[in-house]
Amino acid sequence: MNRLIIGLLALAGLVACSNENKTNTGSNTDEDVSIRLSAGMPSATANPDSKAVISGNATFTASVAGWEALAGEEDYSASPTWEASIADIQAEANQQSVTLNPSQVYNADDDIKTYMKAWYPTGNVEAGKVAFANTDGTVDALLAGAVSGSKWDNEGKVLQFTHPTTQIKFIVKEGSGLAANTTLNRITILDAELPTGFDLTNDAVTYAAKANLNVPGIDGSLVIGTNEAGDRAGEPVMIRPMSGNTLALEVETSTATFDVTATIDGDANFMAGRAYTITLT
Repeated sequence: MNRLIIGLLALAGLVACSNENKTNTGSNTDEDVSIRLSAGMPSATANPDSKAVISGNATFTASVAGWEALAGEEDYSASPTWEASIADIQAEANQQSVTLNPSQVYNADDDIKTYMKAWYPTGNVEAGKVAFANTDGTVDALLAGAVSGSKWDNEGKVLQFTHPTTQIKFIVKEGSGLAANTTLNRITILDAELPTGFDLTNDAVTYAAKANLNVPGIDGSLVIGTNEAGDRAGEPVMIRPMSGNTLALEVETSTATFDVTATIDGDANFMAGRAYTITLT
């Protein structure tokens, strides 16, 4: 009899240990368990050169969708079980608690998991794709890969956003022989590819066909040479990362138009999540 009691106690101990890694926030197993998420931008802290328009104290609102499926059977090309939004995400957040709007709960069956992905700018999912408008290159696309949870596995779910595009910024400086009061009329990036959507089935950004991009924010009023250190020209633009370290440009001033090949330092290719400043002299 003593041996039987000891065996039962040991078995009970093993059962208790097997559930230690599961957390259910409801008071009993019949209650709904809310989906609670955090969000972060790990590239902002891991790599100080990973900067884009949404940085520093900036915040953004992202879309998030959830697909319910048995483990290993998730299909992001199917219609999601639900779609929601999360607001006021800080660009330099690490694991910031966020709120789903509308709120969502995990499936009552713990074998059914919820797989979640998030993106900015916001947009609805259709057959695993999201589309957004972007005609001037100023959209800073952000994407967070899948996190999954269930009724008994609902802690520590962090949406890790990344910058999949490359940011380009321009500075103009006066060179020798430049005519007085020369103004900058236009900077055109040749064969740029702008982000216009997401392919959630492959965790990838989708891009428009190659086209020339006039850098926004240049209206012919900037007089080159006003500041000896140079002047910022136009707004930052986000484009598809490119192979190689050169960028073909066309630069128009009030006196002439130039074909320019700009070369970046440090990287052999234009890298996703990095910001490059090109100085035109």
